[in-house]
Parts: sequence; C-alpha cells; structure tokens
Amino acid sequence: SVEEDLRVGEAMNVLKISHSDGYILKRKQAEEAEKLLRTKLAWLPRNFTVPNIFLQSDKQSVLMQEGKKDNRTLVFVHHPRAAGGHVINCLNNLSYTKNMAMSPVMNSKTRLLWDAGNPDTVTFQNRISIHRGGYAFGVCEKLQRNCHYFTMFRDPFDTMVSLYQHCLDIGTHEYCSLLKSKFVSLRDWIIENSGLLLNQFLYSSHICLAHRLDSSTETLKYPCWHRQKMENDRLTDKEKENVANYIARNLRRWFSVIGVFDKCDESMAMFEHALGETFSKCSSNRNVRSFQEETMMTNKAHLLSNEDRLSDDDDSEEYEDDIDMLRDDFYVQRALSPSNTIYAEAKRVFNIQRQILYNKLNN
Repeated sequence: SVEEDLRVGEAMNVLKISHSDGYILKRKQAEEAEKLLRTKLAWLPRNFTVPNIFLQSDKQSVLMQEGKKDNRTLVFVHHPRAAGGHVINCLNNLSYTKNMAMSPVMNSKTRLLWDAGNPDTVTFQNRISIHRGGYAFGVCEKLQRNCHYFTMFRDPFDTMVSLYQHCLDIGTHEYCSLLKSKFVSLRDWIIENSGLLLNQFLYSSHICLAHRLDSSTETLKYPCWHRQKMENDRLTDKEKENVANYIARNLRRWFSVIGVFDKCDESMAMFEHALGETFSKCSSNRNVRSFQEETMMTNKAHLLSNEDRLSDDDDSEEYEDDIDMLRDDFYVQRALSPSNTIYAEAKRVFNIQRQILYNKLNN
C-alpha cells in the first residue's frame, strides 16, 4: 500500500541519515585528532614500521622477500601484566642462539639514553636486531629503518587489577612507586593509573631532555616516565579519546602482528607465523609466570586484608571487593575509556589475523 511504502521510505531515510551521521562523526574525530597531533603530540605518528603481516598479500609480505628475514629488526612492546615475560624470554633465547644483538630492556631510563645518543652512536645502534620493553614503541624512528613491532594486549581493567595486586605483593613495576597500593583502594588506583596504556604509546624522550636543560624546573626530581605521565594527564578527556582513536586506527599499520592475553597460545602461534621465529616453546632457567597464573592474580586482587582498608564503611568495603561492580563503575569506565578504545581495535585485528591464519593452515 501507499502507507507502507511511505513507512519503508521513512525508515530508509533514517538509516541513511544515521549512516551519514556516523561517517561525519568519525571524520570529525579524525580531524580533531590530526589537529591535536600537530599542536601537542607531533611525535606520535610512526613512519618506520612494517604493517600487519597477515593483512598483506604474499607478494607484499616482507617475510616472503629474499634476504629480508636476516636483516630485520624485531621490537616487542611489553605492556605490563600481559604474559610479556614469556615473549621476552623467547627473544633472549633467540638473541643467544642466532647471535642477534639485543638492546637493554627499554624502560624509560634506557629509552632516554637511546634517544639522547649522538650521531656517533647510530652505527652501533643500527647493529641491534632486537628491542623489548614497555617503552620500546618508536625506537626505530631514530634509526630510520622499518621495524617489525609486535605486542600483547590485555583487557585494560584486568591489567590494572593485576598490576594493583602485583604492587601489593612485589612492587617492582615503576607505577608501584607512584601510588602505593596498600594505602589506596583498588578503585582509586585504577582511576589514577588508567592512562598506563596511553602513556606507553605517547612516550617521548624530548620532554625529559627539555627538562634536563632547565635545571630550575621542579620536575627534575621525578623520573622521565612520571614527567611524561604528568604531561599526558593535562590532556582533556576528549583529547585522550581522540588520540586513542588515532592509535586504534593505526594499529594495523604500526604492528606487524598483534597478540591478546586471553588467547595467549594462539598469539604465540601468530608471532611464529608472522615473524618466522619460535615463540610457543622457549627453554628458560628463569621461572616465568604463566599467563594462567596472572589470570589467577587478577581474580584474587580484590581480596584485601582489613588493615589495608581506608574506610570502615561495610557497604564501601563490599563494593570495593566486587570486581564486577567495580568494572561497571562510571568513573572507572570513563578513566579506562581511551585504553578500551585501543583494546577493542586490537581484538578486532587479532580476530582477523586468526581467521587468515586458520585459512592458510587449512588450505
């Protein structure tokens, strides 16, 4: 009937408008991100990377080209509490068995020294074939050579819960010194440190080098990663979300392969296929915590002793102990929103990789 045709027409128009609005919104976000990069984060775009191996055709794949495998540089970006210890152990083994030079672990101090090196050190730096660490992202910009970046992502909320428990038990991570876990609630810890993933992507030594030249600044008493955190904390929530969207859009271009913590075994298989090295089985003299044990640590992280409580309110304690309620907390969600944006895209890329690898193995 005419009325039905009109209703169908109206519905189609709504869908078209909705699709158009979505496109306009994404385009606006991209434009805002580009403006932010030009004005505040000009160093973030990375140019010397090898795009995702799985998303390239066989003819384009770097590993399919003769002679490329022996001359490549591997860079593992180690996000905390994401089974990175196993990968680093494999890289240590690879460095030893194949005589591949490896740089010291890229913490913020090492990265600062790496970036501050004079032109005479570039020849030495070019001989290094393996880098790994939390601040390894972007090390190849100075060398101006394409590198195979790869990493393991983990759910941001689970990461923060696990790191909180780690700081309570051991306390070796740098963030443990920033906000003492035993003196704050899990909720406050997550909200304060929620920018950890974003900070690893946004790290730039030039901020710390600039402070070195200005001896009057109070920030000299803080380590480089802390000064970086303070700079990033000044970004508005909207700016953080825009830069997170920018990072998410570029994951496939920046990383040769992406793994996720929840699919650790499959991730190792993808690393092997993409990089041509063994990651599923690495002999070690060190007792590296398995990803199953790290999962158990996440599950027990909310079991705090009574003397560590900040509040005597029973309802507050019960709330803090409920991980599911804490995950749904408005302020926790808002704080972790940029990290969740990046993680959602990382999982999407991982699932594409998994399907492509499955198809190749079954052809």
